[in-house]
Amino acid sequence: MLGSLLPFQNKTLCLFFVLSLVASCLSAQQQTPIQNKTLVVFSFLNKENENQNLLDTHKNLIAIGVDAVNYINLLNLNSSPDIKKSINDYLKNREIKNILFYNEESKEINLLTLGSFLNNQQPYMSIKGDSVLNKLKEELINKKLTQNTFLYSPKPEVIDKVKVKPFNKILVKPSLENQKIGSLKNYNTNQAVEIVLVEEKEDYRFYYSNGINYFITFYKGTESFLKNTYGVDGLDRGSNKETLILVLEHTATRNKLFYFNKEKTSEQELLSEFLSN
Repeated sequence: MLGSLLPFQNKTLCLFFVLSLVASCLSAQQQTPIQNKTLVVFSFLNKENENQNLLDTHKNLIAIGVDAVNYINLLNLNSSPDIKKSINDYLKNREIKNILFYNEESKEINLLTLGSFLNNQQPYMSIKGDSVLNKLKEELINKKLTQNTFLYSPKPEVIDKVKVKPFNKILVKPSLENQKIGSLKNYNTNQAVEIVLVEEKEDYRFYYSNGINYFITFYKGTESFLKNTYGVDGLDRGSNKETLILVLEHTATRNKLFYFNKEKTSEQELLSEFLSN
């Protein structure tokens, strides 16, 4: 009888060990100390005074023990698939542990571990209301955290560009009449151009082999960030204004043509204007 119970007990102990290990890992993920390396994703109410806002925010965060090693405007976080991948790789290589979202307009701070951020999971700490930075300070004081870093960066280090895959610019708009153009979204067009709704593929040669020579997408971010990252002619390197860019990409060469109108904020309007010109 005892011999027959032993396999069952061993399996039970093994299962208990695995569950305990998983619970420990999850618990550790949820308790990543805020005094470890942190990326601050910001969105300020006053867009025209961003530099001073960054200085004030950085001063307040390091004063309460947050090791804010980098800052990035929320608008630039997911400007394009290339940018998103580059930022994610950078965070891993830099060994960033926390992502702090500070939205001054909605009066909200959310904290995520790097793992939660990469996997689109929920924050482990969320604070809302007036004087949200003071509320974060109170929260951290209550936790009685031990300071890990004693030499903080004196100024906020802003990510104002990232590395993307090399490409060549298409300088002159090609003839698109009777062409099939791939897109991940549906758009209304009256021109002699067929916008084909396609599934997302990393290898654009799939589109090319199916008779789709061009692919259209849109990048949205601050003017300076898109200028610095992609070298788009006509954009202001010193502007943090939100900008929408239409990108026409050749599916075989991956060469890109950039088109924008600073007065257009709608993808549909920008696309219609581009096709009609």
